[in-house]
Amino acid sequence: MTEEQIIDNRFGRFGKKEVKQSTSNLAVMYTRVSGKGQFDKNESLETQRKSIEEYAKRNNLTIVSAFGDTYESAKTDARKEFQRMLSFVNTSKGKISTILVYKMTRFSRTGGKAISIADELREKHGVHIKAVTEPIDTSNASGVLFHDMQILFGRWDNDQRKQVAMAGMKAKFEKGIWVVKPPQGYDIVRTSGERKIIVNADGKKIKKAWEWKLMGMKNEEIILKLQALGVKMYKQQLHKIFINPFYCGLVSHGMLNGKVVDGVHEKMITKETFMKVNEVISSSPKFGVPHKAEDVNIPLKVFIKCSDCNQPFTGYIVKKKNLYYYKCRTNGCKCNKSAKEMHRLFSEELEKYEVKEDLTEAIKIELESTYHELNKDSVEKEVILKARIVELTKDIETLEEKHFIKEEMPKETYERFRVKYAKEFDKIRKEMATCGISISNLKEMINEAVILCRNLRQLWQDGGIAVKKGLQNLI
Repeated sequence: MTEEQIIDNRFGRFGKKEVKQSTSNLAVMYTRVSGKGQFDKNESLETQRKSIEEYAKRNNLTIVSAFGDTYESAKTDARKEFQRMLSFVNTSKGKISTILVYKMTRFSRTGGKAISIADELREKHGVHIKAVTEPIDTSNASGVLFHDMQILFGRWDNDQRKQVAMAGMKAKFEKGIWVVKPPQGYDIVRTSGERKIIVNADGKKIKKAWEWKLMGMKNEEIILKLQALGVKMYKQQLHKIFINPFYCGLVSHGMLNGKVVDGVHEKMITKETFMKVNEVISSSPKFGVPHKAEDVNIPLKVFIKCSDCNQPFTGYIVKKKNLYYYKCRTNGCKCNKSAKEMHRLFSEELEKYEVKEDLTEAIKIELESTYHELNKDSVEKEVILKARIVELTKDIETLEEKHFIKEEMPKETYERFRVKYAKEFDKIRKEMATCGISISNLKEMINEAVILCRNLRQLWQDGGIAVKKGLQNLI
């Protein structure tokens, strides 16, 4: 036995065999359109199916499975139907010989990545992609080259279209026309063929969030109030709303490269309100500064700004002298102020806001009017909660009917839903309890408020850090 035969006998089972073209006549079909509009109108899908089926018949191929038949963009290969087809072919263990598509651009427009997928299918599984309107024999090098050129042309064509579309979008953004999906609180409507972006029902409720923020409410409180009104909201989303100039009628987009222009859409709030809210946000101790435990000895930290560079002050203590100071955070800026002196100046500023004796009665009347105006939200909230109670009651009745009367629902399922509904009922009852407007001691509360408003300096000097910060945020 020769050395070559010995090696072949001992190690032959480890050798990798050449992947050959599958000799079966089994194929799969993949069809797609680019957008939902085309899909809804059945544009080209029927044409694709018919052409592929006719090609299969002419070439004695049996289509064992069809994929796609929906709208999927070819700009990415992370398509559900596309990936489902690849998975089916990869696990067919050589039974599938061909993937049939109408045109190569229907398969993919991703260029190099699509070539890689085609190579793997051909070299690893012996599966070839056939575009029925662009027949190419990929069993030889020349055919593979033309096949790859078709894929690359699809990518080039896609990039050309994208470039034209992006230029058109940029031109519209520069004119203040918002061409993509508007943010929460807005809808796109068409009136007499004209496209408009308007504030929707949720938007009218979100508008209140700006007012609440200016009243000193925390984001967590605002979110709870919005959720009680039926608006889906979470912390990060509310912050995004507060810093998005779209809500005050402006257009800001990455295509504008930092430029902000007046928009043609309906504004939810004024530019002044937007700026005031963002001043409140930027003055927060948690905004842009590493936050430590608040020190009652330097309450104006972050609130006051450097007169030279307009950056927020931080605070510190000179331990040897036990004296507090405020200083600018900008490197190189040597602005340094005595905390004692700054507190004196701030107290003088507070004096300007104190209610004068002759205005006391007028202020009381205005406070009572404002109180009733603000509690309108409670009435609206109560209506929403009552409607949800009606819905829940119907759901519970249906649940009990399915379990006890029709016996269509097992006990475990019934118990799971019963507990869920009970928890929601309890939550609504608690919310309802906060809707009642009690005015039994309203005048007494207003009198106390006026007394406080006449002594703002004393209130700030004697109050804890929360009181001091609260007063500062009102200015």
